[in-house]
Amino acid sequence: MRKPSIHPAPAMTRHGTALPDHRAPGSGGSYAVRRSKRIFAVGWCLLVALSVTASVAEARRSGPARTQRIDMVVIHSTGGPTCDARTGKPVWIDAGNLGDNIRIIEAHPTLGIHYMIDRDGTLRASVPEDQLAHHASGVNGRSVAIELINDGDGRDPFPDAQLESLVKLLRDITQRRGITHDGIRRHSDVDRRRLSCDRTQRRKVDPGSAYPHEAILDRVFRGGDFRAR
Repeated sequence: MRKPSIHPAPAMTRHGTALPDHRAPGSGGSYAVRRSKRIFAVGWCLLVALSVTASVAEARRSGPARTQRIDMVVIHSTGGPTCDARTGKPVWIDAGNLGDNIRIIEAHPTLGIHYMIDRDGTLRASVPEDQLAHHASGVNGRSVAIELINDGDGRDPFPDAQLESLVKLLRDITQRRGITHDGIRRHSDVDRRRLSCDRTQRRKVDPGSAYPHEAILDRVFRGGDFRAR
């Protein structure tokens, strides 16, 4: 989610999680090669997040009261492009793990999410749905945020267990909130801004082309099977 440079440290997620690698958006190379690289991309808000050492009991799990009706769910991935504060060039932030992502974002003074789903289907709730979480510019007031642990690069697969958990959660939210098919949006659908360090590239492309969006919608609203993709 978003970023002066610091001394070299392990690569970070967009929420400040230490990770094994990054790659520049659009660069070549195999997935294995990308897993071996180290790059140091950190921005101001991530630096703030890393400086906060809140315990679980102190973590921020609340937001301001909503003033709009919820009519949208936005699907995110924890990985995605950003600008490297050290080099001023675009880089790709990898997914990280559920525990670190939750800890960092709940310690952040501004950003928030409602749910996060791990690769094995583990679901964690954060900010209550009835409260606003800052996760997607322009639609925060009307939407619920779901983060999926994934690189968001179109190559990192979404395991069936993770998608099953997502379908179950989406069915619950849409039924309770009366949200329609068109109300389930990807982050890339609602934020079409460009990277400040490279205006040819999108800031938000998550959850990426590997995410089976239409199959998920079919499963949520019509009982289809995303595993047939």
